[in-house]
Amino acid sequence: MSEAATLCIPHLVSALKSGSEAAQDSILTTLCLLKQSWSNMPLDLSKSQAMVAAEAIPVLQMLMKTCPPTFHERIENLLNCLPGCLTVTIKRANNLKHVLGGTHAYCRLTIGNGPARQTKVVSHNTSPEWKEAFTWAFDVPPKGQKLHISCRSRSTFGKTSLGRVTIKIDKVVSEGVYSGVFGLTQGANKDSSSRTLEIEITWSNRMSNESV
Repeated sequence: MSEAATLCIPHLVSALKSGSEAAQDSILTTLCLLKQSWSNMPLDLSKSQAMVAAEAIPVLQMLMKTCPPTFHERIENLLNCLPGCLTVTIKRANNLKHVLGGTHAYCRLTIGNGPARQTKVVSHNTSPEWKEAFTWAFDVPPKGQKLHISCRSRSTFGKTSLGRVTIKIDKVVSEGVYSGVFGLTQGANKDSSSRTLEIEITWSNRMSNESV
């Protein structure tokens, strides 16, 4: 029975994407019932079904924006239990003026107690551009956790903080993409214009190209 259910999941996901509203309503209920059964299955089987069901993540995110409100609770219930990948793209920064030794900027990223990731160093540039992506894989979404990004400058005098930003990552699980220009805390430059960092965060069922 469980193996048959596993084989049915891709067909349910396909129908969820292209079916009528009534069909989508029924499929969401079926997937939620399937999800409830995972706690009574052998761990390897429940993980296998969750991985297959994760193909529905982009469809669920799309439905969250277009479907009737009566669907929302079931969609969130599914999104909050399916394995996925969080990808953070550090695009560029602006106004990173640093006097001693010039600006040699890089960013350091951490989530929870996991190991830090770091961009390359861009030297002699107060508006560095990285366009580097970092991906974390999770068995379940990291609800309640925060992404911490610190921007620093490296020189012969050591490392100097250029500011930091902290972002709650819950929102991106249901929306799929969360991006913007974020102000770096730790004061402003002498000319009173703030330092900023442009970031894009995505939650999906697939790994992205990763730079470490």
